[in-house]
Amino acid sequence: MIVSVNVRTILYGMAALALTMLTSPDGLRNALAASASALVEATPFLFAGAALTRLCKGRWRAAEYLGCGCGGGPSARSLPAAAATWLLFGPYVALARFGAASAAAWILSRSRRHCDQHAGEVRPLRELAGVVPAALLAGVAAQFNTFFGATHLTAVESALAGALFGFVAAPCGLGAVAVAGTLRQRDPIAAAAFLCIAGLVDMRALRVRTHSGAAQDGFAYIILAAALGIVAWRHGDALVHPAFAAPAAFCAVAAVCLALVARQQRCAAARVAPAVMLTGALLGAPPPQYHATETTMRDLFAGERLSFTGALVRASGASAIVRYAITCCRADAAPIAVRLERPPPYGVGEWLHVEGVVDDRDGAMQLHAQRIELVPPPSDPFVYW
Repeated sequence: MIVSVNVRTILYGMAALALTMLTSPDGLRNALAASASALVEATPFLFAGAALTRLCKGRWRAAEYLGCGCGGGPSARSLPAAAATWLLFGPYVALARFGAASAAAWILSRSRRHCDQHAGEVRPLRELAGVVPAALLAGVAAQFNTFFGATHLTAVESALAGALFGFVAAPCGLGAVAVAGTLRQRDPIAAAAFLCIAGLVDMRALRVRTHSGAAQDGFAYIILAAALGIVAWRHGDALVHPAFAAPAAFCAVAAVCLALVARQQRCAAARVAPAVMLTGALLGAPPPQYHATETTMRDLFAGERLSFTGALVRASGASAIVRYAITCCRADAAPIAVRLERPPPYGVGEWLHVEGVVDDRDGAMQLHAQRIELVPPPSDPFVYW
C-alpha cells in the first residue's frame, strides 16, 4: 500500500479535526509547538542530506543512514536510531528493526521506481513539505499520550493502539526510539507494537515521492530562515534540544542564501512547513500538563541518593514529582516521574526541589525525601537527554 496524494489530504483533515477537539487554547498551542518542533528537528538533517546527495550526485542517500531518519522512507534505517535502540532495547531488537527497515526500503523502492525519476534532485523545501503530515499528527498525538497509560485496555487493544500510534505519529528514527521508551514504562505491549510499525511501515515511509509537490520558493526560504533564527537565538526555544541551536543557525544562513537563489520562483505549497515552524517559534507553548504518576526509577537502587526538581502531581493517594525530558524535540518528550514516600504539604502543580534516599518498598522504588523546597517554575520546563 502506498499513501497517495488523496490519502495524504485525508490525513491533513484528520489532523485538523483532532486539533478542533483540543478546545483548550493551551492544548492547541502545545499541539502546534510539538508539530513545529518536529519540523525544526528534521530541518538540519534534511539540509545535510540534500547537500550530501548533491555531492554524491544522487547515488547515495546519505541522510537515510547517517541522519535521525527525518527524510522519506523507513526511518529505522538511521544508524544513530539503531544505536539508541541497541542501548534501550538490546542488540536483537536493534538489528531486527534495521534489517526490516532496509528490506522495506528495498521493496518500496522497486514499487516506486516510476515515481523517482528525479531522485537526485533533492530540495530542502520539498523534503520538509513531505514531513508536514507526520509532524502535524505527531503534535496532535502528543496531547493524547496519557491514553497509553489506561489500565482498562486489553492486550489486543494495547497492541492495536500502539500500532496505530506508530503509523500516524511517524516520528523520526531517534524520536521513535524515545517514544517507545516512554510507552514501555506505561504499556510494554503498546511499546512493542509501536516499534513494529514506527520507522518501518509508518505514514512517512509509505508516502509517494513524486517530486511534484513543493519545490523552490524564495519567500518560503525567508520564513524558514526567520523560524530557525529564532530557535537558534533562544537556544532551542523549548522546542528542540539546545544542541540543535548551532545547526539551526547554520541552516538559517543557508536558507537566506537559497532565498536569494530562488527569489524569482513561487510555490505556495512550500510555505506551509516554514509557516508552521515560525508560528510555533513565535507563539511558544505553555509547559506540558503533568499527569504522569508512574515511577521511572527502575534503574535506581535502594540507598542511592537522588536530587530532583519537578512539578507535584497526585493520584490515588500517591504523590510524585514529574518533569518531561526531551531527546530530540518536544514531540517526543517523555515524562520522568519520581514517586514520593510521603505526600508533601504543597499544592498540585507547584514546583519542588527534593533531595533524599531511594527506598525499596515491596519492589517499588520510592524516594524518602530528606529535604523538600518550594521553587519557582523554571523558564524551561524540560530537561534534556
